[in-house]
Amino acid sequence: MTTVRIETDRLVLTTIGEADFADLCRLNAHPDVGGKLKHGVLTGVETRAQLDGYRATWERAGYGVFAIRRRQDDAFVGIIGLWDHDEGVGVALRYAVMPDHRGHRYTKEATKSILHFAARQDIHPVMAVTSETNLVSQRILVDLGFALREIRDTGHARLVVYQQSTGRPA
Repeated sequence: MTTVRIETDRLVLTTIGEADFADLCRLNAHPDVGGKLKHGVLTGVETRAQLDGYRATWERAGYGVFAIRRRQDDAFVGIIGLWDHDEGVGVALRYAVMPDHRGHRYTKEATKSILHFAARQDIHPVMAVTSETNLVSQRILVDLGFALREIRDTGHARLVVYQQSTGRPA
């Protein structure tokens, strides 16, 4: 598998891999991260399956999830990338940030780099899905040039679906 590395002013994004497994386990086990995602808190076994799926997407599609680390100290910030959304909306953003790294605008910085990556790979439109109650993510998406496409009631949650409005990163 080819390793993709993207650097921003403060972050380094690399193709998620085996070296990121322990950090991914911490992210998925955290109640304020995994607990708020559709899949909920994950065990190590469930996180292994998730990592294997992320790696398979890279192999199959040439895009996928990146580990986010701070340039200054290599601290694990979270994950970000593209995936084939399981609600059938197409290629969508996926991101999750450890609580101690929130409020530093890392998500926005990393998302801009992912949107540039998607544009270089001719992936468009990029979609994004979040829960109706996740106002922080909705605000980030609007700031990045995403437009509301629809609200879906899945029976267990109301999802807000956004679409990159220009095909180019903001």
